[in-house]
Amino acid sequence: MTDTTRPWSTSELGLVDRAPELQLASRRQDGSIRSFVTMWMVRIGADVYVRAGAGYGGVSEWFPRARDARCGMVRIEGHEWPAIFTHLHSGDPVHTEIDGAYVQKYGGSFGMTDAATHERTLRITPTVAAPAGPAGPGAPGAPGAPGA
Repeated sequence: MTDTTRPWSTSELGLVDRAPELQLASRRQDGSIRSFVTMWMVRIGADVYVRAGAGYGGVSEWFPRARDARCGMVRIEGHEWPAIFTHLHSGDPVHTEIDGAYVQKYGGSFGMTDAATHERTLRITPTVAAPAGPAGPGAPGAPGAPGA
């Protein structure tokens, strides 16, 4: 499967800024989509990032599945988009900004800003396929929607 990435629209980035979390589902080798997993996300400029924290008893299975699949679906406030998942190198300088964004958005680090989470960071980039979420008026990607 070949997907061409596209920038996040202004209305989609607004959802990222307003919503407390997103849901991510990676694609299986047979092309089917796994169940959605809920997580925190932050935005740096026009890029959206998620991290796997250690949380309740260790790292969830969603991270290696999404990292290895490199694609799937993202859902924010009921709107869905196909997306590419890019694993960030732990030495990438953007981690400092991501750390700060997590603290600012969620009011503390909550284990999302340590070196281990730098190893478990994905950038989410939407693809050119039309959104799979609600297509009603005002939905991202719907005719007449902001940023459509």
